[in-house]
Amino acid sequence: MFFIQSFSIVWLVLFFIVGFLGCRTVTVQHDNKSVSSGETQSLNAKKKAYSYFCTGYYFLLERDWENAVKNFEKALRWDDSSERIIQHLATCYFQLGMNEKAIDYMKKLADIRPDEFSVRYTLATLYETVEKFKEAIKEYEYARRCKTTKLDNIFLADVLYRLANLYINEGAIEKGVDCYQSMFDLNLINEPVKIYYEIGQKYFEKNEIKKAREYFLKAKQADPKLSFTSFYLTLCYDMLKDYDNAIKEATIFLEKEPDNWAMHLALSEIYDKTRNEPKKNEEIRRTQEILKRNTDAGTQNPKEYFLLCQIYKNQRKIDDAISVIENLKTIPLDKETMRDAHFLLANLYYENENFDRTEEELKITLMLDPEFHEANNFLGYLFVENNKNLDMAMQLINKALKADPENGAYLDSLGWAYYKKAQQEGRDECLFTALKILSDAVQRMEEPDIYDHIGEVYYSLGQWDEAVKAWEKARALYNQTLNNKVKIVDIEAKLKKIKELMSAEEKTIRVIKKHNEVENVIQP
Repeated sequence: MFFIQSFSIVWLVLFFIVGFLGCRTVTVQHDNKSVSSGETQSLNAKKKAYSYFCTGYYFLLERDWENAVKNFEKALRWDDSSERIIQHLATCYFQLGMNEKAIDYMKKLADIRPDEFSVRYTLATLYETVEKFKEAIKEYEYARRCKTTKLDNIFLADVLYRLANLYINEGAIEKGVDCYQSMFDLNLINEPVKIYYEIGQKYFEKNEIKKAREYFLKAKQADPKLSFTSFYLTLCYDMLKDYDNAIKEATIFLEKEPDNWAMHLALSEIYDKTRNEPKKNEEIRRTQEILKRNTDAGTQNPKEYFLLCQIYKNQRKIDDAISVIENLKTIPLDKETMRDAHFLLANLYYENENFDRTEEELKITLMLDPEFHEANNFLGYLFVENNKNLDMAMQLINKALKADPENGAYLDSLGWAYYKKAQQEGRDECLFTALKILSDAVQRMEEPDIYDHIGEVYYSLGQWDEAVKAWEKARALYNQTLNNKVKIVDIEAKLKKIKELMSAEEKTIRVIKKHNEVENVIQP
């Protein structure tokens, strides 16, 4: 939240144009006294400088910055110590967007008038425009030490405000807070609540939650009507696990803004942590109602559509979730958000086992962003699961792995692709490659699906004991993390089948062994 208007551009123009009006800023001597040849040369130089200066100043008033610069540069060659010419050159270069050149001239002026507040302040703001933040900090620090008048105070407040933000962005938050405190000490601000609120935000962004809470409480004390202090205090108390105070502040906030879905959502998460299921469900219901009302009204905020979709997805209302994202596509979206909408639709259609639509949405996603590695892997895996386009699938998955080579899910996709290729083409070497890649994947990401795939590879290689171990691990993880009954039933069916095969194999081996023993006995 910004509470001080930025005056840097206005000040630059006022300082260089209004503060130094007219050609009278360059003077020449007019008298009848006898002068030496050196004095004559000096007088001629000043006359030429005066002539070019006046021409440049005329172009400046006409806002013809390029011609103004040409004449001021010529004037400066005849009078290289003229502060006024240097000032106007800095102004013109600034207006031309040539901020580095403007800085060069302001540095010259700073050498001439090192303790002038306005010079240091202007130089600092120019450094900010070219993102030379360390140099800007140095100049703002110089400016705050300069002697100022009451007329300068509004700009001194801006100096301290900008300096505070620069320090904070550089990670020196305590120095930033010191600048804010200086504004209090010098009586440069009339509304301390806004300063407290801003400091609280800065500490919150830096994840220094106790400090953030301290300043939000100061802001609340300075102005109890400022509702968003309660919003941030709710988040602070939540992160500090002080749930009673978090609920208290959330309730205060919602009394003033009952339709704020973000707070209802935050409150539902707090109730979840305190294991208050009825209250949690009530807050989710309220969040859902507000979001539904907003999306039905055509809100332009994509976050509201995405969140409502997630709520429906958690409730297993996949058709409703799809409908929300289809509606999202009807509002103006930037390319990245449109990409994310299609990718989310692909996931939703996949859950509905509508694989044709899944493939269609993934292809649209990749048209919008060919380097989107999540979509490359998903489409590749979809091809693998459906036993089609295996070579293309492996290209897509390898492209995803190039972007994220340590991703266990992508390695699982590639290993599974090699398994399917082995099944399709009868190539045993692909099974060994699949096993190597899947073993690498499970080291990075211990997921039941990967163990399931490893079990299939071991089964195909005839290593049934290892297959049983992998599938039992998959079953345990499904029970532990997903509680996916369909997957568990599938795994148990595989285990039952392989154990029956192993049992039959053992019986066969015993029969053969017994037969061989009998044969050995009856032979003479």
